Amino acid sequence: MSAASPLLFGASTEDDDSVAQMVALLDAQDALPAAMRLHDWAIETAAVRPGDQVVDLGSGTGTLSSRLAGLVAGASSRDGPMGRVTGVEPNARLRAIAMSRAEVSGVRNVAFIDGLAGALPFADSVIDLVWCERVLQHLSDPQAAVDDIARVLRPGGRAVLLDADQGTRIISEVDPDVASAFTRASLKAVANPYSARHIPAQIRRAGLAPDPDVGSSAFIFSSEMLLRTQVLQRAADDAIELGDLGRDVADAVVSTVHAAAERGDAFAAITVFGFVARKLAAG
Repeated sequence: MSAASPLLFGASTEDDDSVAQMVALLDAQDALPAAMRLHDWAIETAAVRPGDQVVDLGSGTGTLSSRLAGLVAGASSRDGPMGRVTGVEPNARLRAIAMSRAEVSGVRNVAFIDGLAGALPFADSVIDLVWCERVLQHLSDPQAAVDDIARVLRPGGRAVLLDADQGTRIISEVDPDVASAFTRASLKAVANPYSARHIPAQIRRAGLAPDPDVGSSAFIFSSEMLLRTQVLQRAADDAIELGDLGRDVADAVVSTVHAAAERGDAFAAITVFGFVARKLAAG
């Protein structure tokens, strides 16, 4: 992809417009009732508890890092040692936003550091919980990331892997065949577009034990969100730049959906799946 259209959520994507769009998308998704339900399921299933040492991989603006920090802190010294959360985020602009928000909120047991999935800056077997949300879809080698998560977990440690599968994408108000063509073209900008369906096998190859229950939640972009985040316009621009979609088709899709959104009739959706995996004790 050319410099004219930097890869959204790339480690080096730091221009003001892209950062503003990333923050808008992350904040909109974090506020979705569907996201909150999936987070609640994952927190309960993984048994996040006081004293845990947690890594939030791909921490973005730090919303989940701060929530997890509250859960692991403990109500008093009787809960044992205070847990801590380390957000690992390669994008310096997002990392700075996360730090600022945590400071304003008074969250003390959280820190944000530079780092990459697949090369976590932690020793072997030192982490109780790794939270990895909507990260694997951006990676060309997701197995390396899952392997490294397994490496840093203590025996008995847990991994929460939440990710989307672009095969579940829905766009309302557009002919299904046209919407499918639009989706197929825009997926060329996603490194691992069908991420979620591969996670169970990746967990097993990493030597982790998957929980049998699989969570899922449809993330719905309402009319207001479609207009505010301009997510369809970005997808259209990426598809056009990659040469897989004509400007006439892209403009027709965006204008049709935005016109419906102005009336309050439009929505888009994608399903995010949740997996919890555990590192078994040796022997």
